[in-house]
Amino acid sequence: MSISKEKKVKMFKDMVRIREFEDRAQQIYREGELDGHLQTCQGQEAIAVGAIRALSEKDIIFSNHRGHGHYLARGTPAKKIMAEFYGKATGTNRGKSGGMYLVDVKRGMMIASGIVGGNICLATGSALASQIKKDKIVTLSFFGDGATNIGFFHEALNMAALWDLPVVFVCENNQYAEGTKREEHQKVGKISDRAIGYGMPGVTVDGTDVVKVYETVRIAVERARRGDGPTLMECVVYRLVGHSAGDLGAYRPKGEEEEWRKTYDPVKIFRTKLLTEGILSQAEAERIIKEAQEEVEEAVQFAKESKEPPIEVACQYVYQEADN
Repeated sequence: MSISKEKKVKMFKDMVRIREFEDRAQQIYREGELDGHLQTCQGQEAIAVGAIRALSEKDIIFSNHRGHGHYLARGTPAKKIMAEFYGKATGTNRGKSGGMYLVDVKRGMMIASGIVGGNICLATGSALASQIKKDKIVTLSFFGDGATNIGFFHEALNMAALWDLPVVFVCENNQYAEGTKREEHQKVGKISDRAIGYGMPGVTVDGTDVVKVYETVRIAVERARRGDGPTLMECVVYRLVGHSAGDLGAYRPKGEEEEWRKTYDPVKIFRTKLLTEGILSQAEAERIIKEAQEEVEEAVQFAKESKEPPIEVACQYVYQEADN
């Protein structure tokens, strides 16, 4: 299935938006304007954009602590995410969650879990609900390589496979579980090989190639929607930043990050591809970057100018609110 030029340009725009947003958020955090923790996803933009582009508007997504890119790719306004970082009433969670627990139910973005592997069982439960309701909705779960060592992962995959649930498990293998290199916490060569133990398809794909990610997830989604069960997908990338915005990555071998940035930066790779194919001109690419930067700055301004949540709502939304 060929991808139109328009769709490729939209993919590039979304990847650039994510990169500019994350770079600016990281800068703001390091300048001391934000509290708590902030995990950004530079280097993983192609996974978010490619995978989410393969879903329908009704499909459901469970994100993780490094999930800002997932929300931006799905259409959550940058200003609402930034406002959440600042703890403002206009944020996605009314200023109560910070960056690790974003929610946008209107767009099918359920809770982004800050617990490693925490969303995998939730996604499996969502898929079970869809199977019972026969609504043809597919659920997608994002998680990192470290989460595949967690009991949640193995229990959920076993159940999903046993019951042929409509769920796609997407592992963003960014080479590090916090500060631990993958080879130091896993013996298996490919994370996708773990699918064999549960009788489901497992596939490893270049996570820096947004088109390849899109095509592979689309096949898995179609399979799930037909009722043929789950797929485990491993997207191999490199985390171009530290575990959190305050982590300078001193545990990495000297020169490793520089080499990956030079060779495997997904935004640069896709930009070069579109320029080579004649889909984008240099001037158009620069305009897209400038527009993304302007959007991010507007989001920062919106967040700063937004109101703090009033004290009266501190205990509100702990449980589902009754309709008035």
